[in-house]
Amino acid sequence: MQNLESPAADSQPPRLIEQSHRTVVYSYGSLLAVFALYALWQIINGGNVVAVLVLLLIKTLPLIIFIPGLRVRRLRTYAWLSFVSLLYFIQSVQTAFTQDAWLYGIVCTLIIATLFCALVVYIRSYRGFYKVSF
Repeated sequence: MQNLESPAADSQPPRLIEQSHRTVVYSYGSLLAVFALYALWQIINGGNVVAVLVLLLIKTLPLIIFIPGLRVRRLRTYAWLSFVSLLYFIQSVQTAFTQDAWLYGIVCTLIIATLFCALVVYIRSYRGFYKVSF
């Protein structure tokens, strides 16, 4: 994909592209941090360390794969991350309805919803400004 190549030499990309990119990065990092903090909380409360770490890897590894594409702002990476984030959204909504982890589920649901919306805004504004397709 193309990386921030301006359609005209004197035109600047809209602020919406940068703001949505920043929101994607912050919500993506927040989601990874919440996963790690929840795993740490489970370990502190007497959870099986090996089991908790394996579950943490299962949760985070599919997200970590997207880091190189996000760093260079590949549009296809943003699109695939939006698809994958919907799977995490389904899981977090289900977690929000459990009795023991409802707060964790709600926090994850809000972060993932923010991530998905920021991804959609970034993709649409990027495609509209740079006139590129996937």
